[in-house]
Amino acid sequence: MKWDGVRAITRCGSDGVSLWSRNLREITGSYPEVVAALAEVTEGRSILLDGELVAPDARGAPSFSRLQRRMHVGRPSPTLIAEIRVDYIIFDLLGLDDEMLVADPYWSRRVALTELGLDDGARVRVPPTWSLAEVDAGQLLHLAADSGLEGIVCKRGDSIYEPGKRSSAWIKTVLRATTEAIIVGAVPGTGPNAATFGGLVLAGHTPEGHLHCIGGVGTGFTTEARRSIRAALEEVRRETSPLDDPPPPAVTRAAWWVEPVFVADIEYREVSGDGLLRHPSFRGIRTDKTPDEVGLPS
Repeated sequence: MKWDGVRAITRCGSDGVSLWSRNLREITGSYPEVVAALAEVTEGRSILLDGELVAPDARGAPSFSRLQRRMHVGRPSPTLIAEIRVDYIIFDLLGLDDEMLVADPYWSRRVALTELGLDDGARVRVPPTWSLAEVDAGQLLHLAADSGLEGIVCKRGDSIYEPGKRSSAWIKTVLRATTEAIIVGAVPGTGPNAATFGGLVLAGHTPEGHLHCIGGVGTGFTTEARRSIRAALEEVRRETSPLDDPPPPAVTRAAWWVEPVFVADIEYREVSGDGLLRHPSFRGIRTDKTPDEVGLPS
C-alpha cells in the first residue's frame, strides 16, 4: 500500500534512535513517541530502516493534513502528541548488525524485516505485502480505495535498494492525483485574504531543467496556514520572476515573486492541454522534498 505521510530513515543502535528525512534533515525531536517505541522494539540492536511517518484519522487512514500539524514542530507538547497521533510504517530493511543490505534483493530484505518482529501493533507497524501470484494489483487498488489509502506501490522482487534515486523498479499508482509543486509567487487576496494572499503561483522543472509555471492554487488553506505561508514568503521575496519559461499573462499581471525554495503538496483533478493544473487544492508544505526534485505533473 502507499502511505500518505512523510518518508523517514531510522537509525537504531546502542546509542539510541534517530529519524532522518529524505533530504537528510534530522527530525528525531519532532516525534518523541515514535522514537521511544522504536527504541523499545529494537532493544539497542544496530538496525537501519526505511518507512513512512503517518498521522491516522478517525477511521485509521493516514491523513497528510493532520501530519502537517506535527511536521513543523521541533519539540511537540504532550497535548499536541496526544491530539495528533503519529505512527511509523516500516517497509524496508537497509542494514542489520552493521551489515548493509541495500544490494540484496527486495524480497530477502522484506523477509528479514518481518523476522525481526518489530511490529508493536501501535506506534510501529510492518504492513503486509503481496505478490502478483497471490492477488491482482487491481484488487489491491480497490482495497486501498475502500480503506481511504492513497494507492499502491509495485516493487520488483529482485530489485536492489537505490539510495537517493527514484527507482524504476518501484512504481506508484495513486487513486487521486497529487503532485509536488514549487512556490514561485503569489497573487493578492481580497476580503478576508487581503492581508495574506489570494493564491500561490506554482511551478515544476521540465525534463531540460527549466522552471515552468503549472498554474496556481487558491483553495485548501486554513487561516493559520495563510498567515504562516505569507510570513515565510515575505522572507524570500524578489523583484523578478524566477521562471525560465514565460508564465500565462494573467499570472504575470498580478503576481509578486519569491525565490523558488518552498515545495507545496497539491491535489488536482487533471492537467489541462496547456500544462496547467485543473481544480487544484493545497494540502501542505513539504519539508521532506527539495525544489530540484520537483518535475512537471503527469
